[in-house]
Amino acid sequence: MSEQNELVVVDGNKIELTINSEVYPEEIIDKAVEDYSDVCEIEDRKNEQIHKIILKPKQLFDSKEDLETIGYEFMNYLLYLIKNKVL
Repeated sequence: MSEQNELVVVDGNKIELTINSEVYPEEIIDKAVEDYSDVCEIEDRKNEQIHKIILKPKQLFDSKEDLETIGYEFMNYLLYLIKNKVL
């Protein structure tokens, strides 16, 4: 399975993201989850300050690389939301 320290892990047709809410504010995580809900089924498993976000794209993708890209784009979107909140 996946290692604990990896932020984006592909498992079958789902992407598992590990997000620390001490780094990413709760309201930013919630907003990103809401915005991505049109393109992915999303499960948010919160354990203390760690969110384990499971993204299951509604569209089928053939390659692990495509799924990894979705995961990294989600992480980039979190940073975008943080930047725009601060400005």
